[in-house]
Amino acid sequence: MLLNLLLLGLPGLLGAPVAIVEVSPLKATEIAVCREIVDRGCDSEGRTFAADVESVACLTKIEGATGEAFVFHVWSFEGKDVQRVRLPLRASPYRTWSLKRVKDQPGRWKVEILDPIGRSLGVVDFTVQPRKID
Repeated sequence: MLLNLLLLGLPGLLGAPVAIVEVSPLKATEIAVCREIVDRGCDSEGRTFAADVESVACLTKIEGATGEAFVFHVWSFEGKDVQRVRLPLRASPYRTWSLKRVKDQPGRWKVEILDPIGRSLGVVDFTVQPRKID
């Protein structure tokens, strides 16, 4: 019987570590950043924003939510987390968004979408341009 198990390739019997990966039932099917949300959609979507931008919105469309589901938008600036927003999901599919004030904060930004236990559902990067000095 042991020979049969080895032939089946069960790595746990050979001393190799076995990793069990749990996949989130939630899926981010849309992720976008823009200047503002209009009618539950992105207006002025982009990946580079001028220095005069006041704030940036991150819109996500999530599928697979049931019960009391939620996601997090984790905003990062220059590689450091600066804001974590908990967003409830009231249906599936469901569009939700968060807004971050970025005025006078030029540089590299990122928003990562996480499920309730911290699994990444997706990420979007964008840049705020520095002011031009005349």
